Amino acid sequence: MRISGQWLSGAVVVAMAILLGSARPASADSYTIFDLGNDNGHGIYGIDTAGNVVVWGGNGCGISASTCYVTYTNGIATSDSSTAPDLVYDDGTSCSSTPAGFNASKTVCNNGWIGLGTLYNPNGDPNGVYVGSGADLQFLHGGSADQVFLNSLGDFAWTDGQSEEMFVAIANSGPLFQAASLAFEENFVPADPTPEPGSLLLVGTGLVLFFAAVRRKANRQPSSFFIE
Repeated sequence: MRISGQWLSGAVVVAMAILLGSARPASADSYTIFDLGNDNGHGIYGIDTAGNVVVWGGNGCGISASTCYVTYTNGIATSDSSTAPDLVYDDGTSCSSTPAGFNASKTVCNNGWIGLGTLYNPNGDPNGVYVGSGADLQFLHGGSADQVFLNSLGDFAWTDGQSEEMFVAIANSGPLFQAASLAFEENFVPADPTPEPGSLLLVGTGLVLFFAAVRRKANRQPSSFFIE
């Protein structure tokens, strides 16, 4: 088979075009879930518009303080006080209805968002915590939800009586409505196995070097070479 240098150049271009064309952006919206610690003798006081969560407890602020309020930012305790911090709390309110197919133990709504804890769902979905918009709900975490808090950006905090832990799910990209539906991706579950741009670049570079080597071999002969 005769292979010319011009053919090899065209093959490189086509291969790179296929590789780059196959790269699709990952889901725009995702959540990072933080464990806020054990809920024995503790509970969530509220969540603010920035996603900071205040947890109350019976200790931690000294002997003279009967209640201690600790503020968590991205899962890290940043301050504590014997009085509730003066934050703009954005906890949401009870929902007027539960999405079809779900058996909700707790629900909270805010700015078109809904967060809920579910148990024995008629639709067969697993028990646990969900967040989303309308009927478009994404499973976040297993367990139960004894307290639920939801700010206007979709950040969701809850206490899990089953595991006796407190959690907050922070929206990584501040997902306000982009269209009629929302897309979610939990930080620990890949939503799309599509290769990342760095991997594509590595593969593409390898192909370029391969074709370049073949072309150099071709150029050593007067016009072409043959593969038997």
